[in-house]
Amino acid sequence: MTTSRVKSAERVLDVLDLLARRGVPLATAEISSALDLPKSTTHHLLNVMRDRRFVSYWADQRAWTLGVSAFEVGASYMRSGPLHREGQRFMLALTQSTDETSHLAVLQGSDVIYLDKREPLKPGVRLVTEIGTRLPAHLTAVGRAILSRLDVEQISALYEGYTWPTRTGTGPSTLAELRELLAAARESGYAVEENATTSGINCIASPVITRDGRPVAALGVTFLSGSKSAEESALIADRVRAVSAEFSADLGDRMVETPTADM
Repeated sequence: MTTSRVKSAERVLDVLDLLARRGVPLATAEISSALDLPKSTTHHLLNVMRDRRFVSYWADQRAWTLGVSAFEVGASYMRSGPLHREGQRFMLALTQSTDETSHLAVLQGSDVIYLDKREPLKPGVRLVTEIGTRLPAHLTAVGRAILSRLDVEQISALYEGYTWPTRTGTGPSTLAELRELLAAARESGYAVEENATTSGINCIASPVITRDGRPVAALGVTFLSGSKSAEESALIADRVRAVSAEFSADLGDRMVETPTADM
């Protein structure tokens, strides 16, 4: 590999590191100054990174943030490390307290992947959410729970040109409809899915969030439609939200963090 290519790789990583640590949209000139790069070089790097969705551009602010691909890389690390390992006991806690199936899922692109699940001892319905199953995130409670904590630019980039597939004829079919569901999920702390992935099946899910506010996964509880009263469903929602919050706190405590001085 040539020296110039190594230098370009270093600059790309520097841009990602800067945007991650600052945590706010930065103008091209700010990035150029912070990294001591020519403005033309910075502009070229950012455009290439935007094409690969590692950064997003906020036209109204004339500024840049991390993009969806950067989020996906972080999520990939989490599901291969502490996320999956630590999630097992929290799924068990949910299943024991609700006597229903619980599962852990992560976002990958516009889909969710189910990493693991715990089923109660009682005989129950077989679900489509087997370990390793991939489903459209906009249809699922776990997907909506994660999406509800992404910013506006990330959602817009993720669903640009999306075809809005359906499984049962229900679920959001436009970005505006999805945004309404995500706003409600963010306000309440949990997302609800009714019959969108499998007829007769409901799910309630809450996001698992890192210390810096990034959603890395979601915990959900699935049950038969009509099997719970409104009060029982509310109790499950409270339990899912509480266990997800415990998982988020525990995950933050177990992750090794090295403080870095701001540039």
